[in-house]
Amino acid sequence: MRPSAVDSMTPSMPDFAAPTIRIVQLPARRTTGLLLFSLLAVAALLLSPYFLIVTAALADQTVREVASARPLATAQILAGLAFWLILLGFPIYRLLDALTRSRSIEIAGGRVSVADRAFGKVSSWDAPLTEFLGVAPFLRATHSGVRHELILVHPERQRSLLIAMAPRLMQSDVNPVLAALGLSELPPRVLSRGGRGAER
Repeated sequence: MRPSAVDSMTPSMPDFAAPTIRIVQLPARRTTGLLLFSLLAVAALLLSPYFLIVTAALADQTVREVASARPLATAQILAGLAFWLILLGFPIYRLLDALTRSRSIEIAGGRVSVADRAFGKVSSWDAPLTEFLGVAPFLRATHSGVRHELILVHPERQRSLLIAMAPRLMQSDVNPVLAALGLSELPPRVLSRGGRGAER
């Protein structure tokens, strides 16, 4: 789950001096749920004519005879149904995926463990803390306002992790995190390069 997709995090500012740090991250489920409901309503409106045609064909022998006598028209109806199913099915799948997605992060014993959950399935990976390049403060604009973040930067961009967020972070908040993790502070611009070019 990308840091930009995280809407809530527990705890939002972990105690990095603790021997084990556990973080749970969730996407914006309310917004996603509303989008999914709206898309399902649109899908129901667009697909209802096809549903009526199919039910009529199943119930009426005359409709089936007309369909078999005019294969081109039947093929056009089926092509239209397939078009809408593909067009609407993919975004519905993506919204369902976002709605069920969560991420758990654990930092302990010099290692970082990550577990991503979606549709009841879990994918996980872990890496030594020394594999990360450093911690980059980042300012992100969201639908609810601006938030300050701390990103644990990995050379592989998709493995960079959001580890803290707050309405405002001062340097006095960042320094204890760097000391606890034994990493240096990186400029925010390294995030756009996926960590490439950053120095340890």
